[in-house]
Amino acid sequence: MTKISEMFDYFPGNHGLTEEIVYNYQPTSSDDRVPIFSGSQNNITPIGYIRRDAHNNKGGNIVYFEGPCIILTKDGSAGLLTYRNKDDGIFTINHHACILKLKPQWAGKVDPKWFALRHKRRFRQYVTSKADNAVFSTEWFDRIDVDLPDYDTQLRQKDKITKVVSLAESLDYLCKRLEQLVMTTRVVLEDGDEYAMDDLFHFRGGNTGLTEEFVYRNQPTNEDESVPILTAATLERTLMGHVSRNAQPSGNNLKAFQGPCILVARKGRAGTMTHIESGEFTTNDDAYVLEPKQAWKDKVNLRWFMYEYQELFHNLVTSKSDNATFNKDYAERQTIVIPDIAVQNRLAERLLRIDSLIAYTQNLKKKVERLIDCQIA
Repeated sequence: MTKISEMFDYFPGNHGLTEEIVYNYQPTSSDDRVPIFSGSQNNITPIGYIRRDAHNNKGGNIVYFEGPCIILTKDGSAGLLTYRNKDDGIFTINHHACILKLKPQWAGKVDPKWFALRHKRRFRQYVTSKADNAVFSTEWFDRIDVDLPDYDTQLRQKDKITKVVSLAESLDYLCKRLEQLVMTTRVVLEDGDEYAMDDLFHFRGGNTGLTEEFVYRNQPTNEDESVPILTAATLERTLMGHVSRNAQPSGNNLKAFQGPCILVARKGRAGTMTHIESGEFTTNDDAYVLEPKQAWKDKVNLRWFMYEYQELFHNLVTSKSDNATFNKDYAERQTIVIPDIAVQNRLAERLLRIDSLIAYTQNLKKKVERLIDCQIA
């Protein structure tokens, strides 16, 4: 067993590498362009580029790095390990990350790429929290013991894991391209009438006081009494559990809803819409339920509406921060174009096919990620 600090030298990221500094030192040519990495999800896509002669906001020189080395994210996606090869060229990092370079005496004993792949998930368990402000402390370098197989075994494991990781990345890329295709399938609505959104829909608020503790204390006693709870906390339809229809959150009768309708996230991923095909459900006050008014039930395809106006809903929020809130009053005043129902149905059918392919690809990606864990274990 070997400590990380015995195998790797540690180099901190750049303090003072602010947005203003990056803006003031924009590269003027591709030869002068140095990628910047940070606490992103993968440290494969740079957060920006900067010139080689840049200085930080205190006038000091920016420190640049070159592989082979490992980028360790210290906060944000804390504990993330990303390998950089020498052929990847020079780069720099801000203070949200650091660099691990293998000490000379360990050459031929430890393969840095194997180390990054092998311990990619392990480091995550040492962060101070699992939230957005998670932090990895470098004090762990002197605490974490690493079991090292022989060098040839490392190389064989690296080859297997690399192939599976490459497949997962390809599936992720395919998902993103398909999602872009959904967005570009939207059409410019020239043939249609304009309406205020309030003319078409009811915005129903969820249940205040429908907390996890309340749900736990108000479980249904039989199937007839059971109402599923949906939330709009994520992009996917999320089941929070079931509650008794006789429950009274905050002293009020439980509000139950019936599909077809649209669930709109009020907080969190504010403005995100989720199509509810059918069935009874309830929700908490972090969501609105968008229901077509009686006169519009057969004139608007909710799945089409969700595709067409998702971008608009994402912009109808109080701010772009993590605590953004969807503005219902502002949404109700928006003017929207509604084409003939036949046009809506035709577009919705095409988009649904792409959605099904996205869901299938995401499921494949999850299976591949589980395979990665098996390779690493």
